[in-house]
Amino acid sequence: MTGKDLLETLLESFQASYDVERACDINGDIYEAYASFRAANARYVLVKSAELWRAECFEHVFFRINRMELTAETVDLFGRQVTDYIEPELVRHGEKWPPENHMYTYMTMIYICENGVSEEAAGRIRRPHPSGRYCAGDRRRSEARILVFDLKNRKLLGNRAARELVKGYKKSAKFWLDSI
Repeated sequence: MTGKDLLETLLESFQASYDVERACDINGDIYEAYASFRAANARYVLVKSAELWRAECFEHVFFRINRMELTAETVDLFGRQVTDYIEPELVRHGEKWPPENHMYTYMTMIYICENGVSEEAAGRIRRPHPSGRYCAGDRRRSEARILVFDLKNRKLLGNRAARELVKGYKKSAKFWLDSI
């Protein structure tokens, strides 16, 4: 399976719940695809105007195919994108705080690496990445997650925030590992 084939398979699975955009420009950096998701939950008493609470959850997923070996500089570039543009613009919309009912936002980078991951890059993937809590004691937060499909070595890597993603894709690894 090539990186393009895996990307198409992933995007097909995302299209049911996410808005998917091809060849997306994020602050001057071109990604093969971008997917965004929004879920809103609310509890009412008898009528919608008597709202008890509301929570909105978001995810922004960026896809990149690396035909060369994934390097530490490439991983660091995503960290800079998160702090310089993605979190301030896509999460907080240029404001000091996220919107009122914001519960959490995941900013997920998915690398599809055809020629492996350098040791230094693997170390950078595992270290903490930008995240934020907007109110002390409140559950409102944002987290940067990195997921790496290493096609050459048939491995799946991720940072601590992406732990559940890694587990999920490892369980369904048949769909991508067996076709390499």
